[in-house]
Amino acid sequence: MRHSIIAGKPEILSGSLIHGSKESPFYFPLHQHELNGEIFLITEGEGEFRVDGRFYRAKAGSLLMYNRGIWHEERSTSDKFAAVYVAYAGLQLQGMPADCLSSAAQPAMLELGEHFLPVKKLFVDMIEEWSSPLPESAFVANGLLHALTGRLARLLHYSAADQVKKRPHKETVHLARRYMEENYPFDVTLETLASLTYTNPYHFIHVFKAETGMSPIQYLIRYRIEVAKQYLASTRLPMAEIAEKVGYKSETYFQNLFKKTTGMSPGKYRTAAGGKE
Repeated sequence: MRHSIIAGKPEILSGSLIHGSKESPFYFPLHQHELNGEIFLITEGEGEFRVDGRFYRAKAGSLLMYNRGIWHEERSTSDKFAAVYVAYAGLQLQGMPADCLSSAAQPAMLELGEHFLPVKKLFVDMIEEWSSPLPESAFVANGLLHALTGRLARLLHYSAADQVKKRPHKETVHLARRYMEENYPFDVTLETLASLTYTNPYHFIHVFKAETGMSPIQYLIRYRIEVAKQYLASTRLPMAEIAEKVGYKSETYFQNLFKKTTGMSPGKYRTAAGGKE
């Protein structure tokens, strides 16, 4: 079973979208929450925040973490300001106090960068479910909170090397196979597959062959030929078009590869399969 730093899952206590303007800026004076933690994401504009005695200038994409009992002050500084927050209880990370997402040694603000949009979507979907009167809305909202805290815990407490070490071989191969199965019409390179699975090319080839009994390029060829068989048996598409659909610009190369792989030409396979001429 894969290791997790999360020992206790949080539950939502409250949450909402927040807006500020030049005429009515967002502001909360210095305060703390003795029985819960909060996560606060800025989605538009800028603000100034004081958390546990440290000052932060924040902007869209900045995430503030208010651990339980931490004093904090919040203020918008731009004409337009938008944010979303969730208050939670029950979070327990290994070796840390209850309802603390970040450690005491870490900054209370995290710049999400490339993770901003997916984290924002989790936030917005979570608050929408939490506010919904539909059945199971609280269950769905808490599930989204679990996904959110898991994603943030990964960013805060795991290095890239940790994530590579914890990726089992079966998952590595599954990701690569799925990528090839969905992108076979395009140029699929070894470098792309290695990058996708957070491995180096040499190690990736070794893992893939150990799990499947074939190299990645052999798997890609076999899959492309299987797709070609489907087109040959069920369509009237000309050979050149089928070749292009399965990732080969040369009809001649495709025909030779098909015959080498299956033992018969594409035309003979179409006839034998009862395909449409």
